[in-house]
Amino acid sequence: MDQERSDTLNIGFGPAATYQKDKPVFEYIAEIAQQYPDKIALSFEDRQMNYRHLDETSNRIAHILIAEGIKPGDVIGLSLDRSPEMIVSLLAIIKSGAAYIPLDPEYPADRIEFMLEDASAKILFTSKKYQGKFNTQSQELYIEDILFKLDAQPTTQPQVTVKGDDLIYILYTSGSTGKPKGVQIRHSNFANFILSMKEEPGLTADDVLLGVTTISFDIFGLEMYLPFIVGATLIITDTVTAKDGRALLEIMRTQGVTMMQATPYTWRMLIEAGWDKPLPVRVITGGEPLAKDLADKLIPLCEELWNQYGPTETTVYSTIKHVTESADITIGKPIWNTQIYILDEQNNNLTDGSVGEICIGGDSVAAGYLNRPELNEEKFIDDTFSGTPGGKVYRTGDLGSFKENGEVNCLGRIDHQVKIRGYRIELAEIEYILSKQKNVRSAVVLPRTDMGPDLRLVAYLVLEPNEEDLVQQMESWRQALADALPEYMVADDYAVIDEIPQTPNGKVDRKALPDPRPFIVRRREVYVEPRTTVEKLVADTWAEFMGLEQVGVYDDFFELGGRSLVAVKIMARLEQETGKRLPLATLFEFSTVEKLAQRLQVDGKSITWESLVNIKPKGTKMPIYIVHGAGLNVLLFNALAMNLDADQPVFGLQAKGLNGIDKPLDNMEEIAANYIAEIVAKNPDGPYALAGYSLGGIIAYEMARQMIEAGRDVRMVAMFDTHITQTERYDSVIVKLFRRTRLLIMQLLYSFVLLAQDPKRAIEYKALQLKRRIIRLWWRIKGADQSQEGFFGYSNELDEENKRAMDNYFVQPVNVAIDLFRAKKKTFYMDDFKFMGWKPYAKKGVRVHDIPGEHNTIFAPPNDQEFAVVLQKCLDEAAVKKD
Repeated sequence: MDQERSDTLNIGFGPAATYQKDKPVFEYIAEIAQQYPDKIALSFEDRQMNYRHLDETSNRIAHILIAEGIKPGDVIGLSLDRSPEMIVSLLAIIKSGAAYIPLDPEYPADRIEFMLEDASAKILFTSKKYQGKFNTQSQELYIEDILFKLDAQPTTQPQVTVKGDDLIYILYTSGSTGKPKGVQIRHSNFANFILSMKEEPGLTADDVLLGVTTISFDIFGLEMYLPFIVGATLIITDTVTAKDGRALLEIMRTQGVTMMQATPYTWRMLIEAGWDKPLPVRVITGGEPLAKDLADKLIPLCEELWNQYGPTETTVYSTIKHVTESADITIGKPIWNTQIYILDEQNNNLTDGSVGEICIGGDSVAAGYLNRPELNEEKFIDDTFSGTPGGKVYRTGDLGSFKENGEVNCLGRIDHQVKIRGYRIELAEIEYILSKQKNVRSAVVLPRTDMGPDLRLVAYLVLEPNEEDLVQQMESWRQALADALPEYMVADDYAVIDEIPQTPNGKVDRKALPDPRPFIVRRREVYVEPRTTVEKLVADTWAEFMGLEQVGVYDDFFELGGRSLVAVKIMARLEQETGKRLPLATLFEFSTVEKLAQRLQVDGKSITWESLVNIKPKGTKMPIYIVHGAGLNVLLFNALAMNLDADQPVFGLQAKGLNGIDKPLDNMEEIAANYIAEIVAKNPDGPYALAGYSLGGIIAYEMARQMIEAGRDVRMVAMFDTHITQTERYDSVIVKLFRRTRLLIMQLLYSFVLLAQDPKRAIEYKALQLKRRIIRLWWRIKGADQSQEGFFGYSNELDEENKRAMDNYFVQPVNVAIDLFRAKKKTFYMDDFKFMGWKPYAKKGVRVHDIPGEHNTIFAPPNDQEFAVVLQKCLDEAAVKKD
């Protein structure tokens, strides 16, 4: 093995090891057969096979395959029950020069038929038990017929040349289109993997490995080949035994098992079956995340616990970690000749601990997907990091980050992120916190669309046996999430079920999770029935729009899962029923049925619609005042506020005219002066930190200009992805025409750039732009004839007035520094991408802070957390400065 690279310079690089890349795996096995001819290689029930028999039988079957016309590069599908014949046949296929497709006979017939057709399998190697089961063009060979011909075949290995770039197998994984996709693994890919496993976690000729994995799961490759390249013994079980925890435990106790790999589900099954005393076995867990509570149970029961990670596309496992304590669970460091990169949206390698996509390069990266050139281009990108000519890096679709010691934290699937309540959230983060709670054995969180008009986050929980009150436990789960996460990530409902459904590979089967409603823990003990007509109106309205059976007087809007979209609908209904219009921000202060009902009973004329909203009013630090964007209200800023320091006050400024009564302002100077008046009335002495999102940034800039002229202490002016262009009001017709034509051309050209970078998102964004323009045009044509009742009517007028204010606003340079929080992902063209147009106007300069996400997602998780860290640092620095 070459000298390992410096950890400081090469974080994410596995050991650089030398091996014979053109030496196929079966040659290592043949060498072991020569070394240990009489040693038991394979054990199944009451049958045993030594290494000589294993080698010679596989050679004989290989000769039969060649006689049937098999040539190097051909593909053979193998569908046999778990048995010695299955193992020997797989070995024979690769000795013939062919590649195999492992097909579990229990899989649906149409799935197997698709794989055979997609791979153009020349032969289906199966049993007469399955004769006629599959509708395929592949020639069927039956193991019974082949065994009958064995004695007539030579025992020597066929003279077939197999090189490292030849395929050893094609393994099909689930595809997003509903059709599985075939991953092509080469002999060199597999040799690098299995030789690395030989060193760590390590296996010797004295070991006994128990194999329980289905043939169609890629980790089966470790079970089959690792024992055979070192001279160890492989015990395989039949399909029924592999699913029986008691039977497996008996084998472990009585047959000298020293190593076993399985998914966390199987390890839990063994513990539940009665594994309560230590055994001299090395435990390998993979396929799914290792939970802390499971690690706590396994560590004292086994000799060693190893956590491994890797997608099928990078040959079984790519990282490895010896877990010695449950507080230190990661997926570890890369195996031989493997590189791990954590990439952001611009393919920058994040070695500083930031979260990005786990991408894997090196010798174990597959040859790509079979017959899927477009997907290959998307998922197998050029390796521009290691300097390896022609190298590829696989994008796993998993989120991760580096620890300081070079180990990798895996944070779950990117595609398990869901957009809910306007935010993109990572379900694995919620599941992780729930799994750490007392009495929780396992947790899966799923968004449901069938429980009301809006998405609801449902936590499915399997509990340890306990006598504690379920309602109290539920409250503790909710509180644990509330303490660690923004409120929009707190699960709405908690369903206690007996077990989490699994796929045949032992992974969580999210599609099989039941309707949660019969299993949801309800807070009936604290339910108080509405006492007045108004309370009943509020409770019934909440129940209708939030998909709840009942709502009590003391139930909290946010705890029940209420968010901005449903708040709009609720407030519109309450306005329709009572004739009283309340600002959405009312819910910050009046969040229970009781309090909101009391607010509705106040004389409508006395309900104030102040622009200044208390989002997070308590704290001793310099407050920040954030001006609304085009969305007009300030509920959007709640997540950012909750991620700032506990002692950081945050206030929002919502648009005047949201009540549909006050006339909206169409002059930027007047809008700014109105907001300043409300701020100064509550905080006359300052200091002040001003910020604005999108359009709100321009309002905040004008507020800063006026406040500085008035001698007020403005310490910070922040733009949240705000782009500024000077008004065309004073330009000639020719200049206007030239500028608009140039802008239109540049926008069109930039659209092609966006399409190349992210076609799906570019199309979504352009469609949203078109929709907004249609709505604006419709409003201009029909607006005068429309009623201003309800939230959806007057918002268009406000939008028009804000645009008019912007079009008429002449931007003047101000003696101020601007902190520009710039979204890393661009979704529209600007003349100045670096400073977003602000440099000519900020006399003291523009400080740029790149934040994750795009314009519409900078407040969405996990972006909000990183945004808050950067913003808080700027606020703290600004608080101690005074010009």
